[in-house]
Amino acid sequence: MAKVIPYLCNDILSLTAREMAKGKKTGGRTKGTPNKENPLKGYLRSHSLEYFEPKPQVDKDGNPKKIYAYVDGERIEIGVLADADGQPLVMSDFDADMLALKPMERVMAELKLLKFHTPEMKAIDMDMTVEESSKTIEERLAELAASEEEGV
Repeated sequence: MAKVIPYLCNDILSLTAREMAKGKKTGGRTKGTPNKENPLKGYLRSHSLEYFEPKPQVDKDGNPKKIYAYVDGERIEIGVLADADGQPLVMSDFDADMLALKPMERVMAELKLLKFHTPEMKAIDMDMTVEESSKTIEERLAELAASEEEGV
């Protein structure tokens, strides 16, 4: 087993501390090294981009897509995503899905999405209790004036 020389360890530690104090990088990845590739993250990113990308809203047959709502478990057609000439509308799948929601559901979906874009404010607890006092305003003012005179 190798013998560790104490003064050598102290010198190495102090050297590292001095280098770090100067702001020099002493280890880790070299500058410009890309992060490790994550296939799941890449798939999710591309799927999300595709979901929000505007495109003609057509079904498998090439006809304008129909949107449905579900009421009590029943699927009800509520519209066709086509203009007056019967051409499919160009919009994202997200926009098409939002059209199928009730107004209240749309608002709730928008509020949930806002959480990803706006920071939440931190809650603050405040104690707003007021102590009841039997002193009159004149008595309180006299006490305050007396304490100011003592402090001078």
